[in-house]
Amino acid sequence: MEIPKNPPAWANWFTELGARVATIPFTQGTGLAPRIVVSVPTGQFTTWLTIAGALVQTTEKLTPPVEGVTYATWNPATVRMDDCEFSAHKSAGQFDIVGHPGRRVIADMWPVKAIPEGTPSKRSGAPPGPDLRDEFRQLPNLEKNWTHWYAKHCLSPVVIIGDGREYLQNQREELLEKAPQWFTHEARILLSEDSQQTSNPDRTYFHPFMVLHASVGNDRPWLRAMQPRLVIVTSWSSYTRKHQALFAGAPHIILTNRRVSSSLEAAEFLSISGSSESASQVLNDIVPPHGVFIKSFDHQVLIDQGETSSDEDLEIEL
Repeated sequence: MEIPKNPPAWANWFTELGARVATIPFTQGTGLAPRIVVSVPTGQFTTWLTIAGALVQTTEKLTPPVEGVTYATWNPATVRMDDCEFSAHKSAGQFDIVGHPGRRVIADMWPVKAIPEGTPSKRSGAPPGPDLRDEFRQLPNLEKNWTHWYAKHCLSPVVIIGDGREYLQNQREELLEKAPQWFTHEARILLSEDSQQTSNPDRTYFHPFMVLHASVGNDRPWLRAMQPRLVIVTSWSSYTRKHQALFAGAPHIILTNRRVSSSLEAAEFLSISGSSESASQVLNDIVPPHGVFIKSFDHQVLIDQGETSSDEDLEIEL
């Protein structure tokens, strides 16, 4: 496929789709979480264009740290994303980072996100490379505080669920190389993440985006409890194979390629399902391009019982 210099209308539509769905709040506890199914003649590049739209949205408001809780955060001592604990400093409103004497942060300004119980201990991220750090500093108004901006995106990541992770990463690299103008400056830089850890589930909350396999949540109850801002599933098969509790409260965009047989199963399910009210509110005036069809439904979020399972015994009831 020859990539034009300027983004075609369909590319802009997928970017807008990601931007809108990323504004839907995470469903806490039990309740209904929206699933948006997008039927496409080919899925090429659509995943990364959708992510690009989500990345331009303002990240969720995070709460200040408290003592006795482990958080994913930017660690100024190691210059990377880490899991850290905090202790109150004698100065009101300030905290020390446990294990790093002299490293003090202002509580209500420091981006943190509590990690679920059972998260592997001694996790640590890979620091952004020198070239990427230089690009962060060149963003408007971020020369001195790019770490806060970057950390907020890492703590509210966009997660891809699907097969063919290497193929997906190759698509990302091809788009960034041949069509950088298809992205906003901020999205292009965030998608240029130079770490090889974006497919390592143990590094969730350490990168702005993750690319994970459908079975990744089967034996990781702690991962299922994490809260990305948006999940993009690359096929109906991957959606039905993933653990029901994996990122269940996050809005999902499910891409169904009509060249793949599982798209017929999606069509059958959607023919008898109702629509999602929360999805309809943000998508009511968005008109799909020719050959693209969109429909939504709600997923009932249940309390995760903490069980583990293998691909063989995992059953999903839609």
